[in-house]
Amino acid sequence: MGANVRKMRPCILGMFLMALLIAETGSCQEAVVTGATVNVRSGPGTTHEIVAKVKEGDHFPVLEVSKLWVRIQIDDAMFEEIRVKKDDTQAGTDKPETWIYRRLIQFIGKPPDFEVRQIDFQNWALDEIPVNYIEFKSDWEILVRLPPDKYASKGKVKQIAQRMAQEYKKQTGYLGKTVVVKVLKRNRVYATASD
Repeated sequence: MGANVRKMRPCILGMFLMALLIAETGSCQEAVVTGATVNVRSGPGTTHEIVAKVKEGDHFPVLEVSKLWVRIQIDDAMFEEIRVKKDDTQAGTDKPETWIYRRLIQFIGKPPDFEVRQIDFQNWALDEIPVNYIEFKSDWEILVRLPPDKYASKGKVKQIAQRMAQEYKKQTGYLGKTVVVKVLKRNRVYATASD
């Protein structure tokens, strides 16, 4: 029996590493270009130099989101093909940062700092709504309980849930799925809204 366990260990370890790799790959957020031809800049703003141009349908991993700008990762070979100044004397040195305007892309998957953004949303809900209880059943399903005075009407509760779903998408940047907010009253779902 001991020999069989030793033979199985590498297989179990291999399956564990493969599952870890799949989970890690699935959590990376990508940007898909939605504009026909989009400028890529050396920093987050139109005052920064245009360093490359990308086209509709191109996919890039997201490295950072800064308000209305997104820093994307363009591999070296592709950057050489799409950069604007091909006669640049600095060729071969470090390439500049690559930023793209947020409204000209669509996000796929979770942002790199998704968990931090989720906590920020939770704090917003506790302060702004305010909620008595909040639980994330999944990345796109949220359970909440409101203070008793917020249950004046079912329509009002649905409006609150709708606002929370919209704010969750806005704050987390997780645009790949429909967000569902379920408002509990006692131990039952009283109202549901989604965005």
